[in-house]
Amino acid sequence: MKTNLKYIFAALSMTLFVGCSHDSDFSMPSTEEALQNAAEKLGVEIDPSMNWNAATAIKANVSVNLGLDEEYTVVIYDKNPLFNDDVHYYAKTTMKEGETVTLNLDVPTADSVFYAAVFDSKYRRIVQSAYVEDRLLTMNIGVAEAAAEGRSWTRCGENDDDAAPYAKTLNDYLNPYYVKVNSWDQVPTVDQVNLEDMKNYTIIDDDIMGTKFQGRNLQNPAYNSQGQPVYYGDMRHYRVPANVEMKQTFSTSGYNNVVNGLVLYIEGKVHLVGTNSLNDITMVVASGGEIILDASYNELKNAGRFIVCPGGKITGINNTHLKITNGGWCYNAGEIKYNGTLELNGSHFYNNNTVNVDVLMGTANGTHITNFGQITARTNAMQADAHNQNVVNGCYMKFTENSGVGGLTMLKNSRLDVGGQLYITGNGSGSWSPRNELHHGAIIDAGSIKGNGATIYGPTGSNEFAVVKAGSVYANNDTDVQTANNLYMDWDPNNFYMHDGTKIDQNFYNYYYMRGLVNKISKWSNESTSTFVIPRSDCTGIGYHAPAESEPGQTEPEEEELDIPGTPASWTYAFEDTPLGDYDMNDVVVRICENAENSDMLDVTLCATGAALNLYVYLDDQMLFSGSGQEVHQVFGKEPGSFINTVNNGIKEDYVTTTIAKPANFSYETADVWIKTPQMEVHVSKQGEDPHGIVVPGNWRWPREWQCIKVAYPNFIEFAKDASTTDETIRKWYQTTSGNPVEEYLYNPAN
Repeated sequence: MKTNLKYIFAALSMTLFVGCSHDSDFSMPSTEEALQNAAEKLGVEIDPSMNWNAATAIKANVSVNLGLDEEYTVVIYDKNPLFNDDVHYYAKTTMKEGETVTLNLDVPTADSVFYAAVFDSKYRRIVQSAYVEDRLLTMNIGVAEAAAEGRSWTRCGENDDDAAPYAKTLNDYLNPYYVKVNSWDQVPTVDQVNLEDMKNYTIIDDDIMGTKFQGRNLQNPAYNSQGQPVYYGDMRHYRVPANVEMKQTFSTSGYNNVVNGLVLYIEGKVHLVGTNSLNDITMVVASGGEIILDASYNELKNAGRFIVCPGGKITGINNTHLKITNGGWCYNAGEIKYNGTLELNGSHFYNNNTVNVDVLMGTANGTHITNFGQITARTNAMQADAHNQNVVNGCYMKFTENSGVGGLTMLKNSRLDVGGQLYITGNGSGSWSPRNELHHGAIIDAGSIKGNGATIYGPTGSNEFAVVKAGSVYANNDTDVQTANNLYMDWDPNNFYMHDGTKIDQNFYNYYYMRGLVNKISKWSNESTSTFVIPRSDCTGIGYHAPAESEPGQTEPEEEELDIPGTPASWTYAFEDTPLGDYDMNDVVVRICENAENSDMLDVTLCATGAALNLYVYLDDQMLFSGSGQEVHQVFGKEPGSFINTVNNGIKEDYVTTTIAKPANFSYETADVWIKTPQMEVHVSKQGEDPHGIVVPGNWRWPREWQCIKVAYPNFIEFAKDASTTDETIRKWYQTTSGNPVEEYLYNPAN
């Protein structure tokens, strides 16, 4: 109230003042009269359950088990300190490896997600977020098996326990075991074959193909002049010797649902020079042998497949396309290298050495790709159908452009690099499409991730972790990308987009809904500052936070000591100096925060006074401020009645800060900060009262002189009438959102 007022106490009658004029006398109003004034000034009936103090006292239980013999600094923040510069912390402590501490802290009532950063002695850090439930924040941070301990880091070999469910041998694929999944499945018969016998198969070459096989079909005999069939070999097992380069176009017609019914063992070279119809053939490439794709398209149908032995090759002309259709089980222990497409259409492919193609794709339901070697491709050209392929990666896969997955298993110390966008689908069901999961030490590094209802699971062991690193994330729903267990996201959530490329920021129409996706991710890391290291190797590529010269088990060099980011969270106390105010909430504005150097002290800052009355600020029974006087105008060195830092006249008086000892068991939720007038005390409003005193999180910007809070902060009115609202933009009425606040009604000396 900006006036020299005298309270007249009357027992029988009262004159109710509800205007904004100066020099008015009025008697002490009742709570009902104050609420009536608030209803008139604010234009809304205040929810009787409204609480005008936005602070809630909670407990945080934090445990740290990072595997390091360290004393850590643990800090609880309002935002993720890995990707935000303007962070504030609510609590800070030190603790040792294996300890659990309980912290008492005050947080904004409207906030539900908070971030705990753990700093080691080198100020490397990881971050975990958690939700407040029943005033309790629980954070169990125990995910790093430290390289500092000299532990051995190797690729996930096929004899590793983690690999056992997925590891297969060449013979497993040479003689596959088929399982009947559905009652109507026609499980093929598998003729048992072995590599040693193949060395004695019947020899064929171009001349033999031309003379011994009618129509060059390996399963059709030639006929003599009497029309009698002339069989060459057993019509099922043939060998191309090491000194033979066969270029004849040939075909097969299948062998009545028998795998290995026709086997071609290639010690030399076989050119596939035409659109070959190759049904139910097993093409085995021996060491030194080679299949050369000389046509634009070749298809192995009806369980037709290839097996490449160590030292064997498949090569081809540019833009050639090799398609494996209908359940063929293919295996590579040699090298597959050509600038074209390898399409696995509902088939199995197991790589145990090197694949380098332009496009590697699995286009039909039931495609299985298992990799224990190194696969490099430009793309797999998969998005909408990405769920069709089940990928198990036990070593290194790289797509230089875009890739899609659905049902991705990353085994220990494996890596998937995607230079462009990784499209990841929801977790499928059944044996062909398991959930997306990363095991200990696995890394995904993508230029961007486009999610479609995908949950990415990490390892569950207390000393295990995995990392997904992304330059940006694209989502159309707040559940499109979720994480679970010990899965760490290395992503700046400021780089967040809809599928159509619309940036999700505070100008986005459904910003808080989509930010729910960020809140569902609980563990965060940043490669440049992470507490854990994944060294470089054949399977982990450049590793994670690993020095260029590092070897498995080698520790990271010492880093320059850095300051812990952020400042203590502050709270703004804003008062009207009478119960019948104009609600510009600037008669007294005070900010309080923990002292950054000493957590046992409080910094109390007087920011503004827009009152004509002589006013004093108290915490409990302690009068605050000193100097030329403790009356708020005198604190600024001004005469009583001055308007200080409330009028946009280009003049800003410096704020005045005093440091006091923090009272025992201090809490912003219960602290009694109040102002004293010549006639009365004005405390923070209690439930059911008008907002003559409020507590707001942060460095809140107050309305300028004579501007009601309802015009400066339009969302305030929506909040005042419904204390139970779940709309986050309304609950956080004091924050900047679209149209809130209105800049012209705020105090700003630059106006």
